[in-house]
Amino acid sequence: MANRKASIWLYARVDGKWKYRRPAVGRNNKIKPEDGTYYIRWREGGKMIWRKCSSAADATVARERQEAYLAALAHGLTPRQQFEKTPVPVMMSDVLLLWLEEYRLSHRPESFKLMEQTLNEFHAWNRKNLVEGITRVDLLRYRAWLIEKKRSRRTAANKMLRVNQFLRWALKLKPGEGPVTVKDARFVELEPTVYSDEELTAFFSECNPFQLAVFKCYLMSGLRKQELENLEWTDVDVTAGTITVSPKPDFTPKDWEQRSIEVPDELLRILQEMSRRGALVFANSSGNRYTHSWDDAVAIGERAGVKDAHPHKFRATFATMLLHSGVDLKTVQKLLGHKNLESTMRYLAKAESHKVRAKVNAVWA
Repeated sequence: MANRKASIWLYARVDGKWKYRRPAVGRNNKIKPEDGTYYIRWREGGKMIWRKCSSAADATVARERQEAYLAALAHGLTPRQQFEKTPVPVMMSDVLLLWLEEYRLSHRPESFKLMEQTLNEFHAWNRKNLVEGITRVDLLRYRAWLIEKKRSRRTAANKMLRVNQFLRWALKLKPGEGPVTVKDARFVELEPTVYSDEELTAFFSECNPFQLAVFKCYLMSGLRKQELENLEWTDVDVTAGTITVSPKPDFTPKDWEQRSIEVPDELLRILQEMSRRGALVFANSSGNRYTHSWDDAVAIGERAGVKDAHPHKFRATFATMLLHSGVDLKTVQKLLGHKNLESTMRYLAKAESHKVRAKVNAVWA
């Protein structure tokens, strides 16, 4: 049966974020005017169509007209061909919600959040609604604006490529096509920074017992921030001496792969001595997920006189220490959960630097 219904949506700010939602309706069944942009939405075959409206009243009238047209079309009273011959301009506000929903259903929640934030940010910054009107210069200026806002060049490049991915989909371009390319996103890859032994001693001396367990776990397991936040007691196997990164109802491991990490007895002892606050290993006082390790690391680093302290730096230190101790690259790759060996090799130069320096000194001795 042909679809004969159209619905009204409001694009408005909700909790600081721009989202599509159903508009509020009063007791008289009329839409209450609110700040935002109104749209009507209907389906034509397998495609969802959005049309921008000037107001709540305009949206109400537009919905009635569209439903009347759909009903006439279903009864063969309106020739579809004359409408299909005229191409309809693709508006970003019309297709953004559909793209994000498709992306949400096919990617990890963390990836979806990054895409959603990036596209909403770009849409608000660029202010161009016509997709065909968004140019290569717009994307390059967006990247430059992000760098001016103190975002890293890596972050700016990734955000620009996310927008390009959306534009490629909206314009029905082939893979590899779009206003910008991967070459436009190139940046100088900085060497990973690691903690020295002195910095680790100073850092841990400023930790309370809970923080000590958190950052020792980062250091001795190489977990990513979200992996540590979602670690449950069932993931800790004291007998086998392992910690397992496993999927949860609201968490999917990066690259969609579960992995087990061999950890030292010292870390297992620290974890066993912790008081349990529920299923999560690192829970806050309410038993909910502990999500403040980044802020805590910065604060502890300031007290300890350790510069650039953050959780990911412990992961880099973990990788470097393993390689420095002679653990082979493939094993370190497995423990870190890297999809390709090139990602692991970034830490190799740091681990081998002391050997290179000794050889340089020997040459000029």
